[in-house]
Amino acid sequence: MTRRISQSITPTTEDVAALRGPFVAKGANDPVIKALRDYFKETSPVWLAKLDEKQELTRDRLAEIRDASAKRRAVIEALPEGKAREKALAELEATEAVVEDMDTALAGAGAFGGN
Repeated sequence: MTRRISQSITPTTEDVAALRGPFVAKGANDPVIKALRDYFKETSPVWLAKLDEKQELTRDRLAEIRDASAKRRAVIEALPEGKAREKALAELEATEAVVEDMDTALAGAGAFGGN
């Protein structure tokens, strides 16, 4: 005959609620998802939604986009590997490349323009 050692604990109703709480799917009303949406909204420049090719951008405006991109990247990089993450990071890389290119052009114009 072999020995069997077993230790276990029976959770209370409160224990079960505390253990399951963070992992229960809450759908569209999940406060964490709402907070994430709010964070993305709050960290994106308000004027960017109305940007078109007729408007001019300053280096300060480019810096706002760069800052918003960095904040968004920090959240997106925490996501698990997958198509959504890859697509979001690719979009950010494209944005960052355009910002860098425009900022370099403006820095060169300022050097030659006497600004």
